[in-house]
Amino acid sequence: MTVAAGLAAAPGSAETLDVAALYPARTRAAAEVESLVVERFGGREGRALSFALEGMLAELSVYDQPYFRIVAERSTAPADAVLSGIANAVVENQNVEETRKECVEKDGNGKCLRKEDVKIKCQRRIVTLNPSLRMARIDDGAIVYQRQIVQRDQTVICPDRNAGRNVPDTIEALIGNAVAEVRLDIAPVFRNDAIRVLETRKGLDKEQSNRFRDALKATERNPQAACDIWAALDSEVPGQSSIVFNLALCAEQRGELDDALVRYRQAQTLLPSERAINAAFDRIGARRAAEADYAARESRLAGDRR
Repeated sequence: MTVAAGLAAAPGSAETLDVAALYPARTRAAAEVESLVVERFGGREGRALSFALEGMLAELSVYDQPYFRIVAERSTAPADAVLSGIANAVVENQNVEETRKECVEKDGNGKCLRKEDVKIKCQRRIVTLNPSLRMARIDDGAIVYQRQIVQRDQTVICPDRNAGRNVPDTIEALIGNAVAEVRLDIAPVFRNDAIRVLETRKGLDKEQSNRFRDALKATERNPQAACDIWAALDSEVPGQSSIVFNLALCAEQRGELDDALVRYRQAQTLLPSERAINAAFDRIGARRAAEADYAARESRLAGDRR
């Protein structure tokens, strides 16, 4: 039997399987909150940031269900927590120089004969938004979320190059970035990650190597077909490292996490230095934590409604 020593494809052509799953909020105590008041923040940009956060939180959903119940600031309706903060934007301008090639000698027809580097005066504009946020429970005053977020935009404006967007538009974009950070901080997120399969075909003969290559090509258009090919190869060449890992990834994609863990552990014995395996353990641990947190929250809310 001729063994083909297949090599992994170049990084730019790496094949992947999509793994869609729920992952926990960065601050799990904040994610336990059910109803929330967003106060009008202090500072020049505070009002705009609080309105943007209130809108995002009101529309935020998990498994197609609203996650937070937003209570108006002056309402008498009960709420679990209050989100408050302050936000100011700072604009700095710094004088800088850039180098340009300019023609310093031309012929009689106006054609440039010689160019030299010349310095031109420009201005670096730095816009920084640095909001401070805090979420506190109303019943006992406990702080469940606190963060200072730094968002910065830097651009160089020259006589021959405009800024692209003005300061108000830049501040609006930075507010949007800050809102996106808070969203990941305080609520779980359903995310679809493209995870690279392993592509080394060491230990496979020519015919098996070709089938393995067919599986790689199928990952995008028909991932189940790719997994079926690897499963068949696994029965022929048990313990081939790429196949073991890829079958673990197939199980993870299907949500069969116990099977995925068994196969990832087997892959780790074959590839002890493979970082993708530790990343898989982290993903599965996070998925289980997110699902447990979400189930506990839904159970608690169901009890409150009775």
